[in-house]
Amino acid sequence: MCPTSQSDSPPHTEYEPLPSSVWSLGVHDAHCHPTDTMASTHTIPAMKASGIIVMGTRISDQPLVAELATKYGVYDPKVPEENRGKVIPSFGYHPWFSYLIWDDSREDLQKLSVEDRKVAHYQRALTSNPPNELIASLPEPRKLSEVISELRGNLERFPVALVGEIGLDRGFRIPFPNDELHEPAQVDHDDEEQDGKRLSPHKISMEHQKRVFVAQLKLAGELQRAVSVHGVQCHGALFDTFRELWKGHELIVESRKEMKRRRRKGQDGHQYLPDFGDDEEDSSDNNEGEDDEFAGEGDEDYSWLRPKKSQPAPRTTSQKPFPPRVCLHSFSAPPQTLQQYLTPPSAKHRYPSHVYFSFSTTINARPVKGHVGKIMETISGAPEDRVLVESDLHIAGEDMDKALEGAVRLIAGVRELQLVDCARKLSDNWKGFVFGPSDNNGVVSRN
Repeated sequence: MCPTSQSDSPPHTEYEPLPSSVWSLGVHDAHCHPTDTMASTHTIPAMKASGIIVMGTRISDQPLVAELATKYGVYDPKVPEENRGKVIPSFGYHPWFSYLIWDDSREDLQKLSVEDRKVAHYQRALTSNPPNELIASLPEPRKLSEVISELRGNLERFPVALVGEIGLDRGFRIPFPNDELHEPAQVDHDDEEQDGKRLSPHKISMEHQKRVFVAQLKLAGELQRAVSVHGVQCHGALFDTFRELWKGHELIVESRKEMKRRRRKGQDGHQYLPDFGDDEEDSSDNNEGEDDEFAGEGDEDYSWLRPKKSQPAPRTTSQKPFPPRVCLHSFSAPPQTLQQYLTPPSAKHRYPSHVYFSFSTTINARPVKGHVGKIMETISGAPEDRVLVESDLHIAGEDMDKALEGAVRLIAGVRELQLVDCARKLSDNWKGFVFGPSDNNGVVSRN
């Protein structure tokens, strides 16, 4: 059952430990940041969690993500559990750090001197007219092309690595730099009372965030990697960004009649392909006993007509500008936003990315914030094969396991599932998100 206590205790203390029978099915963390507390990472091998996706967020933690994957092993479902690593590395630049990157594809910036380019970049990337004193204290921004090249190298080094944490954030204000850092110590939304003194009044423009975000999404599409996405106060802008990248790449959805027509063999041995312009009922499609195999008469072999399971809908270009799988992490949007991702663009098409929704007790369902009641409808409305759990914690070990326990109990309670059934489904979903669903066809059936 989902607790609704407003206690000031840490959220994961509201839940009882999961029985060993549930842990043995595999409980996986879809999103966490243990590199922010490297001193805790020695506990990763002893954690109850079977696998954790470790996020990169900025320049300083990309090598740390790689270090953890190398030191503690990359999760491989084909390896026996006793010898299996726990880490899935994920490399990317969080929107909070996007202002430290300049888009070197912009010719107007290329023509400027280094000093003038720095000023022009920060004046465009930051809102509220940042003063020259602040700009002078900020570091020289990195080229976006160099960032993408670095990410590509890490992704090629780790073939199962994800891209993340990336996204958009309309509410974040950059911190005033100090002598040690030009970036926040960790990616976490602290309360204004706790963190307000070190934050400047300047936000990162949505236009600039989107440039950095889209560049990383396109890299994920090129290498066919899943992405973990951050979105705060920008649910509409986030969906619009994906929809722009999906446009023209929507997958064809076959009706039952069209599927039968495609599979039906003609007397002359030719395949009847779908006729998407014909909405009239064909009486010959009512034959429920027809043969689904492609075979000609006599000894002739027409098996080459059979569509391959992995064959996508016909495309004019092979490279896709969008990732195959998307996790909207700590998803706290209202049900209306959820439906935007679930509603097909038309009756005969669907969006080409598999979108997953991850939930935690740490961020979007914290009892102390009263979010549980608000998020229950969203959790209930998400497709059962697209739900994930996460800790979103910055420390590995027992606390991370407890956060996952709370998230599993939250999902089981809201969806009225037995813990064992819930854990089994969540485990399958996590593997589908990381490695790709086994039935990821280009043409799907519409019931």
